[in-house]
Amino acid sequence: KELSRAYRQIVLNLELKVPLVDPIKCIAKIANKMEISEKTKRHAVNYMHDVITSGIAAGKYPMGLAGAVLYLSCIHGNEQRTQLDVAAASGVTEVTLRNRYKELNIKIPQLNYYNN
Repeated sequence: KELSRAYRQIVLNLELKVPLVDPIKCIAKIANKMEISEKTKRHAVNYMHDVITSGIAAGKYPMGLAGAVLYLSCIHGNEQRTQLDVAAASGVTEVTLRNRYKELNIKIPQLNYYNN
């Protein structure tokens, strides 16, 4: 906590521009690592656009968020992937993946991209 606080103060005081990681690029990285189908990957990207525009992504670790979106897309696309597999490919814990998954399910409950 102390290190994070000091880092934020340095960034603020020096007015540094810190590059942000694009969660959509994280989806591609994780999906390629797990050999997920192109269709599921496309649906995850569409879903991530909704997540970003709704403001849910603000302040969340991009790899954890991307992993949760991919996991949701796999479930809705009938691609069998475990939380452990997705968490390992994302570089996050299963608990983080589960927490992001629950948040997404509550705030944006439906994935309508599979009807297209």
